[in-house]
Amino acid sequence: MYPVLSSSRFAPSQKKGVICTAAVALAILSAGPALAQVPQSVHQSCMICHGQTGENTIYPMVPRLSGQQVQYLAWQLKQFKAHTRADQNAQIYMWPVAQAMSQKEIQSVAKYYAAQSPMHSASSPRPGVSAGKQIFLQGVAAQGVPACMACHAVNATGRGIFPRLAGQRYAYIVQQLTYLHDGNRVNPIMQPVAEKLTNRQMREVAAYLSGLH
Repeated sequence: MYPVLSSSRFAPSQKKGVICTAAVALAILSAGPALAQVPQSVHQSCMICHGQTGENTIYPMVPRLSGQQVQYLAWQLKQFKAHTRADQNAQIYMWPVAQAMSQKEIQSVAKYYAAQSPMHSASSPRPGVSAGKQIFLQGVAAQGVPACMACHAVNATGRGIFPRLAGQRYAYIVQQLTYLHDGNRVNPIMQPVAEKLTNRQMREVAAYLSGLH
């Protein structure tokens, strides 16, 4: 019998952040002996939404974590735990999970997902890929937007605290850029960039990045 995240671990106001559908529960139970190699925090909490390897294919707004930068993953979990990343989804879903994790568990989860095969998208190309590629590689000088590759690397594989974006979910990228643009997610590096992008440009960048491998 494998443990499933229970809302009893959290305060009543946090229970809405704990979602477990029948489909996900069945996926956990069918994972079999492989769970023995997975950190306890992953198969108790994380895999309910992100999947065992971080390649969740159920929820479009849930980010892929497989192959993500370990330093970035640990940093974000610490921000969730400290409530310094406070966008809507962070508060609802990630605050209660991260709050229950120790620093050792945070490092364990970050290392586990970072070690998985890198994320990739199997979806068909979306409109705006060419324009998105140009923004990512060259920026938009007329709007004061720097090239995204300067921090996220030329192939969008990321480095250190700068996340891997190649193969990330289209809807998640658009959502996070919108949060940053509107000030709902605080990040002193990304906010000044996102604020200068139009909604169309956000979708174009997301179209390009989500199609990378």
